Amino acid sequence: MADEFTIEDLDDDKTVEFIRNYISVDLKERVSDDDIEFFLDTICDYYCDNGVFEQTPDDEGCVDVDVEAVAEYLVKEAKKHDIGEFDLDEMIQIVNGELEYGEQLGAEE
Repeated sequence: MADEFTIEDLDDDKTVEFIRNYISVDLKERVSDDDIEFFLDTICDYYCDNGVFEQTPDDEGCVDVDVEAVAEYLVKEAKKHDIGEFDLDEMIQIVNGELEYGEQLGAEE
């Protein structure tokens, strides 16, 4: 079981690193790695609460994600949890980075 946490932590680190490289320089200066991890957890919460994980993938293995709705949720949750105040475009970068990382992982398999 300890190995599962190690593998999961490594994946989180890689995801955070990918997103950090994906987002704009201005946003990089405003968010910490811990903030990005918060956003990743919050994205997962959104997907769970809104049925994204229950969708049947299309022929290419993709599901529909309303990037703007997820970003709006991140803006709200970041403020609620005192992470910071971010605008929609900044959170769209985070969501798109998470989705792009997922696509790249899928392409490697």
